[in-house]
Amino acid sequence: MVGKKITIAANSDLSFDQRMQRICQTLDQAGYQIFILGRNFSKSIELAAEKYQQQRLSLWFQKGKLSYLELNFRIFFKLLFHKTDAFYSVDLDTLPACWLLAKLKSKKLIHDAHEFMEEVPEVYDRPLTKKVWRLIGKWFVPGVDLAFTTSLTVGAELEKIHNKKYYLVRNITYLTENEPTESHLKERGFWVFLGAVNQGRGIEEFLEILPYTNRKLVILGDGDRMDAIKKLVSDKLIEHLVDFKGKVKPPEARQIMKNAWAGINLLTDEGLSYRYSLANKFFDYVHAGIPQICIKFPEYKLLMAEFEVGVLSSLEKESLLAASQIISFPEKQTHFRQQTQLAKHSWNWQSESKDLLKLIENVFKST
Repeated sequence: MVGKKITIAANSDLSFDQRMQRICQTLDQAGYQIFILGRNFSKSIELAAEKYQQQRLSLWFQKGKLSYLELNFRIFFKLLFHKTDAFYSVDLDTLPACWLLAKLKSKKLIHDAHEFMEEVPEVYDRPLTKKVWRLIGKWFVPGVDLAFTTSLTVGAELEKIHNKKYYLVRNITYLTENEPTESHLKERGFWVFLGAVNQGRGIEEFLEILPYTNRKLVILGDGDRMDAIKKLVSDKLIEHLVDFKGKVKPPEARQIMKNAWAGINLLTDEGLSYRYSLANKFFDYVHAGIPQICIKFPEYKLLMAEFEVGVLSSLEKESLLAASQIISFPEKQTHFRQQTQLAKHSWNWQSESKDLLKLIENVFKST
């Protein structure tokens, strides 16, 4: 299998897409030739040097249906004369172009479902848009040679819809042996939110209790809701309690998180994509050695049953307040932090990537 070329199309900013960085690095190290095509956004930074090839597409339309249409046209014509052994679509928004390319060129087609597209908060209550994504899935997913996703529950739902086997490759951080220092347990720690500041991420709800916690909140990320969140912070007169760092590179984010008191991993119950999700940040907090306040959804209940790395909570004010108090008891902080050290040796990319490599190897074995 070594030496096969895999061409990946993703509607994401490659500088901050840690899942695709890990996947590309793993496949490259295994001897595959990797070319990944991502998106240029208004706040994109220069791509970091990698051993594999990276390029970005700049679109005229940045949002809405026309952006998805343009994206697929550009992917198709960009890769039409591109030599490869397999096309790899990230989510449904790049699948039509990759499917057509794979069929025209008689190449393998891999599909990586990061999102349950018709059930994301921006879509699940919009019948027409939801129907379009459902049809795209029904038209194109049956034609893929390999499909995998990020959580067991999302995979089970997608299998019902498409009658296609979805394998599991979770978004888990690399294991490093850096242990937390004693300073991490000092009272000067802060709450940290890592990730996209989009609809339904529970930030508004957490801001309701923030003044009662006697700690600041550091937000590492950007997104569609950033302006609304900043206005809410201003209206509540709590600017002194919230530090907006914007998007930061993963190594910098890891250093900031190591000094945090606890991470925030909350979601509204808006669509099955959120209810069945397994966010990158869950594992990022674990590998940073910090506990977390985590939404009480199925995947997190299962993981917390393995290692108690934080407190499960609903989005109700009383529940969040109670979680913030529990996580701040010194004995609980110590317990949760000890659990993260055990958990990261079970939940890590070195282990998860073995499943990925077996799946990719089997795709080419069937040639």
